Amino acid sequence: MRLLFLVLTVICNSVYADTINNYMNIANNIPKMEIKADPQAQAWARSARHVITITCESIAETIIQANELAKSSGTPLFCLPAGAQLNSLVLNNIIQQTYNELSSQQNDKDKLTVSEIAWLGVKKQFPCKPTGTAARKIMHVTGIN
Repeated sequence: MRLLFLVLTVICNSVYADTINNYMNIANNIPKMEIKADPQAQAWARSARHVITITCESIAETIIQANELAKSSGTPLFCLPAGAQLNSLVLNNIIQQTYNELSSQQNDKDKLTVSEIAWLGVKKQFPCKPTGTAARKIMHVTGIN
């Protein structure tokens, strides 16, 4: 019964994890709860880790689908290197790194959604290099031959 209550609590809290502030609170509390001897704290940490994983999987799939559509029209949104994958673990790291690197005021940053932070991070982590005519124009303007 207690485990069911913990799972329901995590699920209900995940409904509010749409802001990066809530996401980061959950992510930052997982290691603290995992080291406690209390079985309930450890169960919370496992459930919270699953919520983070599911959130990242869902966002990653959405971003990948959007990129595939953009690629088919000739303008990819980001470019994964050969062999790289955008899975839940990679995206979670990108989300946390991007959040920590954002220089905007704390209150403004905390109001962003997890998806917005993920999007900013993926574009920064995997930018597309200009190709063809665009690359030649950039090289010409910058004086690179």
